[in-house]
Amino acid sequence: MAGIHNPGYQPQFILTMVGAGMTANKHKDAGAQVTLKKKLEHRRFLGIFTGGTRFHLEGLGDKISVMSQVDLLYRLQQIDDAIRDSKKRLAQVISLQKESSDLEAARRSTEVAAEDLKNWRGKQNVLNLELSALNEKAKQEEIRLYSGMVKNPKELEEIQYELESLGRRGSALEDELIEAMIMVEDREREAIEAEQELEAIETTWVKDQESLNIERGELITTINDLIKQRKELLTIVSGEAMAAYHNAIRRAGNPAVVLLKGSRCSGCQVTIPANLVKSTEDGNLVVCDNCSRVLCLM
Repeated sequence: MAGIHNPGYQPQFILTMVGAGMTANKHKDAGAQVTLKKKLEHRRFLGIFTGGTRFHLEGLGDKISVMSQVDLLYRLQQIDDAIRDSKKRLAQVISLQKESSDLEAARRSTEVAAEDLKNWRGKQNVLNLELSALNEKAKQEEIRLYSGMVKNPKELEEIQYELESLGRRGSALEDELIEAMIMVEDREREAIEAEQELEAIETTWVKDQESLNIERGELITTINDLIKQRKELLTIVSGEAMAAYHNAIRRAGNPAVVLLKGSRCSGCQVTIPANLVKSTEDGNLVVCDNCSRVLCLM
């Protein structure tokens, strides 16, 4: 027979293993008996004490830890908080995996710059064609004027007038063409700068996606593991404890389980009656009369 004493939990218990079975005596009280039922694997046990308090005992090697229903609820709350936080972060990661506003703005700027450049290049080409056609026409009129083939003074005067008109129009076209060439150069520079900025933002975004993809996978694994832990934990939480847990969340919100600091509920800061403080210290399931939260010790 080997006795195992766990001083880390109040109240303390001396657990004694007898052959294939177990008995447990409350510290300094040899009359308190316990019935143990083997639970799950890894030497987990569910103990029900004669005083009505229900305990979960987890064994590993020669060490056994005792967890009251309050301890189990506190662990449940930790798991629920972790699930909630992980799901919140997962939603943020999924949102970040969409194109950022900076990336969308850079892409739009690049598209606008490219379209603007295309328009000015088109205008430059049209002006070049128009100026070429006008110069060709002016050349033909000069040939007619100086070839000696036209003898009529009035017709010669009309040719002269047409050449002057073509010259004025050519001069205007050249001014427009110079402006278009300047605009094309400016738009080419802007298009290059927009492309470079887009490339830089895309490079950063793609690099972030690699880490976000890893984090997303880790979060999904974590959530699934936590859900599994929660299901396992619920198999050893009593109906009374779960009812108190859900009632605390419904009435006061998170957290449902709060520390008892001295004689005060850390959830609502109300002083707890001495008998309830003593009951909490004894490991019983106690709720605050004011906020309905479950009280636990540090």
